[in-house]
Parts: sequence; structure tokens; C-alpha cells
Amino acid sequence: MARTAMIWNKPTLKLATTEAGLTTGVAAECQVNAAMLTPAPVYNTIPSTGCAGASQSPGLTGWSLDLTWLQDWGDPSGISQFAYANDGLPVWFELVPNKDDPTVGATGQAYAAAGGFGGTFGDGSAGQTTATWPCLEAPTIEPAFVPPVVTRDADELVDA
Repeated sequence: MARTAMIWNKPTLKLATTEAGLTTGVAAECQVNAAMLTPAPVYNTIPSTGCAGASQSPGLTGWSLDLTWLQDWGDPSGISQFAYANDGLPVWFELVPNKDDPTVGATGQAYAAAGGFGGTFGDGSAGQTTATWPCLEAPTIEPAFVPPVVTRDADELVDA
């Protein structure tokens, strides 16, 4: 398999309170330093019995939209005010790594979380903040990849 690298030099990140609003939503990529859809696998423990030790079964993976951005509290339509105004509410997002090639991207719904206010004093650095926005369900990532399903014939299941 050939090596593929996704270069995030021209990303777009749109935020909106409705899915339809993504067409005109808040364009946040000029304030955002990092945006990552982070998976959180879930495993449930199956307790041991007299015949087998404990094991785990996988559940559905949870997701979050992890953001780092430059605070922009003075901008009424900026991401800091958007996150603050919608704190704890479901919002929609669209994340595309390259606006020149929008065939790959992710959309989904997450609970907004407000970002911090403040920063390091006296060194002239820009105030940044981070927030984790839990997704309501797995995001849609396009192009979708459907792995092949492994099947076996009934004849293969019979002991030889």
C-alpha cells in the first residue's frame, strides 16, 4: 500500500447551531490552532467463570471534537463567544483538511463546551484555550470506507 499523508495547510472548520446552518455557519479555521476528532473506544469486561478467565467485548466507540483556538472574546461572531453562548448545547460542525480538495471531510454533532478566558501575563503571547466537545454519535467521515466482510462457508465450520 502506498503512503498517504493528509496535510492540514488549508483546513476549514464551520460551526452552526443547526445542520442546515453549516452552509453559512461560523468559519472558525482562522482562530483554531488544532481540531481533532478523537475516538474513545469502549470495552466491557466479561467476568471470569470456572471455565474461562475474564475477557473484554468491544462496545461502540465514542467520539469528541477536541479544539484549541486563539481566544477572540472581542469578536461577537467568533468561536469564543459561539462556544460560550452554546455551552452544553448540541451544535453542528464540518471539518475539511484542504479547502482546495473538499472531497475528504467530517461532519457531525457535538455538545459545545466553553473555552477559557485569560492567559500568561507579561510575555506578549496570544491567549489560547482548549475544549473537548463530546459528539452525540460517530461523525460522518467522507469518503466512507467500508471494510470487506469476512464470511465462511458452512463446510469450513465442520471439524475435519
